[in-house]
Amino acid sequence: MTPILQLGLGPIGQGIVRRLLARSDSAIVGAVDPAPDKAGRSVAEVLGLAPSDPGAKAARALRVAPSLAEALAQAAQRPTVAVHATSSFLSQVAPQLVEAAEHGLNVVSTCEELAYPWRHHPDEARAIDEAARRAGVTILGTGVNPGFVMDFLPVCLAGAAASVSHVHVERVVDAGSRRGPLKRKVGAGLTPDAFQAQAATGTFGHIGLVESVAMIAAAFGWSLDQITSDLQPKIAQEPYESPDLTVPPGHVLGIDQVAVGLDEQGEERIRLHLQMYVGAPNPHDTIRLQGEPPLELTIPRGTPGDLATAAAVINAIPNVLAASPGLKTVIDLPPARWRQP
Repeated sequence: MTPILQLGLGPIGQGIVRRLLARSDSAIVGAVDPAPDKAGRSVAEVLGLAPSDPGAKAARALRVAPSLAEALAQAAQRPTVAVHATSSFLSQVAPQLVEAAEHGLNVVSTCEELAYPWRHHPDEARAIDEAARRAGVTILGTGVNPGFVMDFLPVCLAGAAASVSHVHVERVVDAGSRRGPLKRKVGAGLTPDAFQAQAATGTFGHIGLVESVAMIAAAFGWSLDQITSDLQPKIAQEPYESPDLTVPPGHVLGIDQVAVGLDEQGEERIRLHLQMYVGAPNPHDTIRLQGEPPLELTIPRGTPGDLATAAAVINAIPNVLAASPGLKTVIDLPPARWRQP
């Protein structure tokens, strides 16, 4: 049984813990979240577990600690891996990852910019890699996107190709079926001006699309001269209404985001197109590889984001524990797979 420490109990972190509590091959031995509404409470209380829910008894005995050091001090069993779900941005989480490594913890993180940080965040990547190597542990960033749908899955599909000249991935997500924070993340309900103001901060929209482009290029051995990203609002042409959101015509439904990788001759080699907005019709994931032979794969209704992220993290744990020390990406390790607990 793998003893696991949870870092971060936001919506994604809570979803991961719920899944881990239901498994017989893992044990949550501690949890960290400094938020005043979480620290000091039991894990069961934070998650809102009923007495009959899987793992509820064990979760009632666990208190959420405000820091990693306190969580380790109160843990009845030393964890071997930390599941990290605190932020999308590497600049914010790099110190947390280094601290975890210094405590001898392997880490599986949902941080989007950690999925492939070597091109856009080389300094942070190097510091994390060096800390992990010194401590003899492995650190991995993964999830559904980045980490699977728009990067690793195209790489796997190319395993049946004799050659590839271009990659096009399209993901359409109905944000109306997702949690409230994601609707806010894509700007649902904003005016176009408010959307553009948010977009100008560089911390808005989907995080990780340029990392996915860089990962595909690295996997294929392509040298990209430039990776561009464009974020535009999807504007409502008619009213959108749901129990928790109303979007009048002319306001924002969500995002239309494109990242493109150009080679040294200026030729487009990779195009990733993400549409994530409330009311999006025909949700799907489609991968098209131009090459020999041309290959196309479509997942009707798309890959469910929150559930698949939790699954991707949990399924990656055995590979991380078996890997050599350092900062890894999903293309460095064997494919994560579901295993019967």
